[in-house]
Amino acid sequence: MDKARLQALAIRQGGLFTRAQARACGCSAYQVRRRLVAGEWHRVLGPVYSARPVQLTAHLRDTAALLVVPWAVLAGPSAARRLGIRVPDAGTYLWIGDGRRVDLPGVTYLRAPLSPRDRWPAGDTVVTAVGRTVFDCLLALPEADALRLLDEALRERWISLGELAARVRAHAGRPGAPRLVALMRHVASGARSDAERRAVALLRAARISGWSANYRIEDAQGHLVAVGDLVFPAARLVVELDGRSFHATADRF
Repeated sequence: MDKARLQALAIRQGGLFTRAQARACGCSAYQVRRRLVAGEWHRVLGPVYSARPVQLTAHLRDTAALLVVPWAVLAGPSAARRLGIRVPDAGTYLWIGDGRRVDLPGVTYLRAPLSPRDRWPAGDTVVTAVGRTVFDCLLALPEADALRLLDEALRERWISLGELAARVRAHAGRPGAPRLVALMRHVASGARSDAERRAVALLRAARISGWSANYRIEDAQGHLVAVGDLVFPAARLVVELDGRSFHATADRF
């Protein structure tokens, strides 16, 4: 077995290598089994191994899955992690398209069409573009987490309501479509947090009008001064509903 070659491969791949790579380096099927039984090698995910014990983090699981399915595109929560978007660990998500069958524990495969503009390079990996990533996460995450992500995505302009609506229309008839429609209803008022949506519902129930959610407040030259959570322009009244935790940064707060 060419140990030096296999070690070089593992170093480039974050300490991981596949059974196929070990065989290509001259390791027989018997030698693979013997090293696993003896504890010289450790199974990470399916046919992906490491020469030392490792903790299976979400990032490592994503990396291992890509070694098995190198043509795949990281999608959903996996793409979000690579793009720096904080999401709960809902497993590894790979887009593999139609007609391919792969089976790895803890990996979910997406097959809905993926346009070229929805593929982004991220280092030596390809991930779904941020708008498609947010959309796929809305289907993958628990409902409360999905709603929190949608609030943040709209606030940070990772996706617009127009883009979201277009993606929801294109998804009609597929699994998860009713949930997407419900999420759209939540944010249709323009409110960007649960507190704002509750306030909007109370105002509407009381038939109070003359307000706008997330209203741009500008100076005489048309420069943006602030965005008010709920604003009654005629009365020059601004109602702020969220604290620093929602506004994320000291500047925004």
